[in-house]
Amino acid sequence: MEIPSGKEIEKQPESLKAVTLSDFAIFFTVCWIVVSFLLSPFFKVHWFVPGDFSHAEAMYYHGIMVPVLIILYLLTKKALSLKVVNERVYSTVAIVSVIFVGFGSIFNTSEGISVATVVQIIGMVMTDCLGIVLVAAMAIFVLKKGRKEGKTGAAFWLLFSSLIAIVIAAPFGHLAGWCIDIGAKSIPGLNALLNAINIKPDDFQDGLVASHSHLIVAALLCGLAAITAIHFQYQSRLAWKKRLSILGLWVSLISLLSATAIYVISAIAGWEPPALFVSGPNGIPLDDVVLTIMEIGFLMLIVGISGPLNTKNLSPIKTQLRIAIILNWIFGFIGVVLPGIYIELNEGFYGAGASRAPGALNDSIFIRAHLLYPFFLLPIII
Repeated sequence: MEIPSGKEIEKQPESLKAVTLSDFAIFFTVCWIVVSFLLSPFFKVHWFVPGDFSHAEAMYYHGIMVPVLIILYLLTKKALSLKVVNERVYSTVAIVSVIFVGFGSIFNTSEGISVATVVQIIGMVMTDCLGIVLVAAMAIFVLKKGRKEGKTGAAFWLLFSSLIAIVIAAPFGHLAGWCIDIGAKSIPGLNALLNAINIKPDDFQDGLVASHSHLIVAALLCGLAAITAIHFQYQSRLAWKKRLSILGLWVSLISLLSATAIYVISAIAGWEPPALFVSGPNGIPLDDVVLTIMEIGFLMLIVGISGPLNTKNLSPIKTQLRIAIILNWIFGFIGVVLPGIYIELNEGFYGAGASRAPGALNDSIFIRAHLLYPFFLLPIII
C-alpha cells in the first residue's frame, strides 16, 4: 500500500480532517466518562447509599452526564452529516466543554459561588450553545431538504425534539443552581412570580430541580433511541418491522412532547401533575404515566430493529452491538418502570420515602438505584 506524502495529506478534503477531529472528540469524551466514574471513590463520592444525591454527588453526576449529552450531540452531527456546522470548531468546543464541566463538577462540593462553580457553569453554557447550534443546523437541514428528510423520517423528528427538550430543560437547571448558590430572592422578577402562583421559594427550587432532571433524562433517552434507529437502518427492515419501528418512534415522540409540556408548566407555575389510578394513598403521577408510555415505545422499537436487514451490510460487530442495546432497553424498563409503578401503587407501605412508613428504606434504596442504573449507567453504556 502506498503511503501518502505530507503534501498529499495537506491536499486531503477538509471534511476528512474534520471527521478525524470529531472522532477524537467522541473518543476523548468517552475516556473522560470512564475515568471519572472509576475515580469517583477517590473524591469521596458514595454512589451506593439510599436516598437522593448530596450536593457533591449531584455535581459529580453532572460531570459525567453532561459529557454524555455532548456525545449525543457529536453522534447527531455525524449521523446526519450536518455540513452547515464547522466540524473543527464544534469538536473543539465540545472537548473544552467536557474539560470545564468535568473539572468544575469534581471540585464543586458545596453550595455557594466558588472557582469550581464558575468553571462548571462556563462548561455547561458552552454545552448549551452546542445544543442550540445543533437544533438550528437541523432546522436548516429540514428547510433545505424539505420533505426529503424521509431517509431518517420519524427518527429525525424524535431526535430533533429530544435536542429541543434538552435545550429547554437546561435553563431550569441553571435557575435551580442560582437558587441554591445565591438564593431564589436574588433572581430578578421571581418574587412577583412566586406571589402570583402562591408558592414558596424552596418549593419553586424543588420544582425546578425535578423538572430539569426528569425532562433532560427523558430527552437523552429518546435522543439515544433515535440515533440507534438511524444507525441500525430501521427503514430498511421488513415492511411490518419498519411500521412497528415508526410506531414506536412516534409513541416515544408524543410522550416526550407531553412530558416537555408537563415539566415546563410544572417548573414555571409550580404545578404538580395529578395522580392517576388513585386508590387511597396509592396512585401514579401523570408524568410517570407519560414516561412509561415513552419506554413502551422503546420496546416497540426493539422488535422493529431486530433480525436481519433486507440488505446484507450489517456486520457481526453491529449485530452484537444491537443485541447489547436491546438488552439495555429491556433492563432499563425492568429497572425503573416495573418497580416504580409497583411502589406507586403501594404507597401505603412505602410512604413516598417518609421515615415512618414501613417500606421507607426500600423506597429510598429504589430512589438511588433508579438514578444510578437506568438513568446513569445505562445511558452511558448506550
